[in-house]
Amino acid sequence: MLVIPDNIVTENLAIDSYIFNTTAEFFAGEIANILNQTDYIKVPTISEERTLLKSNPYTMVSAKNLTNRFRNTYTVDYTALKKITDKSQARYALLITSAVDSENYILRRTFWDFLNIPGATVVDPAYKISTYAVLVDTKNNTTLWSNTFYKTISVVENRIITRGPSPQTEQLQKIRDYSRMICPEIAQNVQLKVLPPETFAKENNQIYYDMGNFDNVFTKKYRRWHKEGGKDYAVAKSRVNAKITDTKEKLNETKENTKSKWQQYKEERAKQKEEKALQKQQEAEAKKLESKLEVKAEPANSTIQNVQEDRIHNINFKKSPLEDQSLYEPIDIQKTKKNNLYGEFDSSRPPLRDYN
Repeated sequence: MLVIPDNIVTENLAIDSYIFNTTAEFFAGEIANILNQTDYIKVPTISEERTLLKSNPYTMVSAKNLTNRFRNTYTVDYTALKKITDKSQARYALLITSAVDSENYILRRTFWDFLNIPGATVVDPAYKISTYAVLVDTKNNTTLWSNTFYKTISVVENRIITRGPSPQTEQLQKIRDYSRMICPEIAQNVQLKVLPPETFAKENNQIYYDMGNFDNVFTKKYRRWHKEGGKDYAVAKSRVNAKITDTKEKLNETKENTKSKWQQYKEERAKQKEEKALQKQQEAEAKKLESKLEVKAEPANSTIQNVQEDRIHNINFKKSPLEDQSLYEPIDIQKTKKNNLYGEFDSSRPPLRDYN
């Protein structure tokens, strides 16, 4: 595709050209640089295209008529554009024009104008740069996309000089800020309109432009916040939804892994219990078998030991009855001590009392 500024044929060189009409070439170069970093879109540089147009007077006249008409009326001459693109073997063309409006800013009514105080009007010179870009499909002669961009360049204390002896370095920085705002947005729309969806999905360098690239310090184009804010919100929302979906998938995967591990643990525990029960049963059967074998192989001394144990446990602790004392002869036991009362040993027994 081609990127054609409005001064590609009529080179209007000036010391402060970045503020005035030649800014279209500055923006065109930035856009071509961004598009050349992609995989499927190739754009020749502005110098190469200018050299090619000047090499043929026929295409030179067509390019001059095309750019003059586009700069003055904002209309596209599809016939002349078709001739230029055929010369470069391109299908798509991006036309860019840039103009300066000083009256729009200088003639505006300010707060001091409403107060109507003599001498209170503030002199604040400024220029409003407007940029218009159109993407054309030369095969079908249709406009795929177009948009207008604005930026106000203002400096207090009358420091802007329309034609000065030195470059306007301070204003160049403002143009750079403006370029960083519009060039990625134009390149993004070109990529989306030119590439088919299946080709755009394969693109490694998908140009993405969001509010992070928007520089509104000196720009009066605040309406983009309302028009393009919804798109940026949709992109951010899709990213968040993708992150949420990914997190849910990871959570479900973790749950499934935990569930499978827990099930495996339960199966292992049940298997271990079955093995323990089987082992206990085998041990019990082994003990029974051992006891039977011990009974069969019991030695003779074990019988004697059992008889002794029975004797110990069958002891009779009752006293035997008294023997008959009549079988024994009485023994006369004499007293060894003298009876002091009678003076003699008395071995006689006292008479028994008669209780009748």
